[in-house]
Amino acid sequence: MISPLRRLFFRSDRTRALAGWLNGWLHPERRLALGHLAFFHEEEALGPIQREEALLLFALVRVLRPALVVELGFHRGHSALNFVAALDPGARLVSFDIAESARELAEGYLGGLPGFRYIHKSQTDLSASDFDGQKIDLVLLDAAHDVELNQRAYRALEPCLAPGAVIAVHDTGVWQRSTMRPSHHERARERPAGWFDAEQYQPWPEERQFVNWLRQAHPELAQLHLHSERTVRHGLTLLQRSEALPIAAPGDGPSGT
Repeated sequence: MISPLRRLFFRSDRTRALAGWLNGWLHPERRLALGHLAFFHEEEALGPIQREEALLLFALVRVLRPALVVELGFHRGHSALNFVAALDPGARLVSFDIAESARELAEGYLGGLPGFRYIHKSQTDLSASDFDGQKIDLVLLDAAHDVELNQRAYRALEPCLAPGAVIAVHDTGVWQRSTMRPSHHERARERPAGWFDAEQYQPWPEERQFVNWLRQAHPELAQLHLHSERTVRHGLTLLQRSEALPIAAPGDGPSGT
């Protein structure tokens, strides 16, 4: 027999929101700290990550449980806040930027918070000492839209990466004319060379060129492009070293099992 309350839970987003709040209040260990995402822009987000991209990165952190996350490009602190909300106690976020406004925001909003460190220097100058020798589990590249700078940053990052590190590159997507809003058309008027054809516009071709360079220079990195033709999606590309999964042969388990 179908429970009326369960049916309401499946069919009503307001019921789920209320039930989720009540469940989180009664069972704090089950609570997901997603409240900040309600204040993130989606289609109209031109600089920071979009709300649903932030949700994806939040879920990625919760699945991977990284001990060290590195962010190249603090900007206004949106992605940093998202990472901090997702990290386990004891895990760390290290964020790099060179804008004075980024330094002020980082120190004013997140300064002194356990697990957060802001470093005011170029992404190309980072070194293992910035992380106290700890290996990076997840890194987000969302700073300079410059192919050469991104290449230099990756060369600096590479020796600091954990074997299974996930690399996320933001702004690798393409906008469809049919989904673009006035703010997107304004950007396209400023940089008309970004049009592929009459219907597709690449707002940040440098990031796509960088990912293509990684494909050629580092074929060991598998790539997953998280793009969409059905909404304005700035786009994320996830990369990770491609390796076969080890499989235990029959009889290789511990004795007595």
